[in-house]
Amino acid sequence: MQTESRHGIDDDPERLQRAASGPRPFSRFVLLWVGQTVSGMGSHLNGFGLAVWMYEHTRSTSLYSLIALASFAPGVLVAPLLGGVVDRHDLRKVMMLGHAGGAVCTVLIAVLLLLGHLSVAALLALVAGGAAFNSVQRPAFTKTTTLMVAPERLPRANGLMQLGLALGYIVAPLLSGTLLPRIGVTGLLTLDVIAAALSLGVLQPLRIPAAPPKEAAPVKASMGGRALQDAAVGWRYIRERPGLLGLQVLITLMSFNLGILQVLVTPLVMSFTDAPTLGAVMTAGGLGMLAGSLLLLAWGGARSRVWAVLGFVLLQGLFMGLGASRASAWTVGAGAFGVLFTVPVILSCNQTLWQRKVPTGLQGRVFAVHAALSGGSIPVAYLLSGPLADHVFEPMMAVGRPLASALGPWVGGMGPGRGIALFFLLLGIATVLLVVTCALLPSVRRVEQVLPDAPAEPLPGLST
Repeated sequence: MQTESRHGIDDDPERLQRAASGPRPFSRFVLLWVGQTVSGMGSHLNGFGLAVWMYEHTRSTSLYSLIALASFAPGVLVAPLLGGVVDRHDLRKVMMLGHAGGAVCTVLIAVLLLLGHLSVAALLALVAGGAAFNSVQRPAFTKTTTLMVAPERLPRANGLMQLGLALGYIVAPLLSGTLLPRIGVTGLLTLDVIAAALSLGVLQPLRIPAAPPKEAAPVKASMGGRALQDAAVGWRYIRERPGLLGLQVLITLMSFNLGILQVLVTPLVMSFTDAPTLGAVMTAGGLGMLAGSLLLLAWGGARSRVWAVLGFVLLQGLFMGLGASRASAWTVGAGAFGVLFTVPVILSCNQTLWQRKVPTGLQGRVFAVHAALSGGSIPVAYLLSGPLADHVFEPMMAVGRPLASALGPWVGGMGPGRGIALFFLLLGIATVLLVVTCALLPSVRRVEQVLPDAPAEPLPGLST
């Protein structure tokens, strides 16, 4: 009979040995991936519908943006504190709790909406609550992938995860725009709950191998104190390994760049063309992400993952420069396609490398901090992009300004939108320089040789 440890993880040594040495059917992971992807699309539908509802009822761009912030910020603030939960407890139950908590928040929003009592404060609180529950999914799913998939198949498993993100990026907005006029926001909320129920149905019978038992946090520590200790453990593991720290900086800059692009690509394109053309440019970006995911699935990733990360981040910087070079929808569309084409390959190769180098007993804490640091740069980009564009770069490239005539040939001229193009060009140059710096650092370029593949148990002195 199987036993369960006080942390909710099966600690029968014989069962652990069988789990480690026995075959790991890839089909089980695919089933889990389907459930997670469907749930992610449901969340995208939910977020789109609520944002549109907020704007239609308030006509306030500020409140509209608060919905996006409420759906994103908890993942940055709460995720690093939940890493210990992922490491200490049954991963299947942790993921089920995340889905169930998010679904409850969605149901409460729908009920208040139907009763006519959905205030702005209640909506923001429930959206933030649902995002907090969902924030546990990324570190839990990543660690689950490590346990369920054989090491040689991790690149393709991570490629599937990136494909799921790409599908959400492309399919969910199209579905939302089609369904919202027909079924309303309550219909989209209902679809989100159904998607969460499907994910719970997939997880319920699914067998996820257990990681080796780990030392618990000190019993005297409060819940808040334990969460902070868990975050400190994850950060210390990254900080003490220069190769991983260098990759962390690189991925964080990439996330910052993508946040800037997401905010400013619309005013850039609209400065010289119309809304239908903007839609075509956005579609090109989504297709680039899809193409990158499909390439990754067919290719399986490079043998040297760190060089794949460096090479594709370098390519991303070049595509950013390309998109800024001319006031042309074709040029910007090609840049958008190229930038998002690199994202699945970068994230998958980076994730596989970390999965191979971080002990399974620490992956929840380390991956939570890793995601929070890289994801935390996105709201910073959101906050900085508008002021920098409006008060620094656009005035700099206005017709008649001294620098405009000198820099204009590099960004396709002067006037509206060319300041944003200059901003993109500088970000692309900064990206290339950072990649070159990382390539010159032995700790980064040799991280796969310097750091051995992780042992099954956490390293001494790191568990808390």
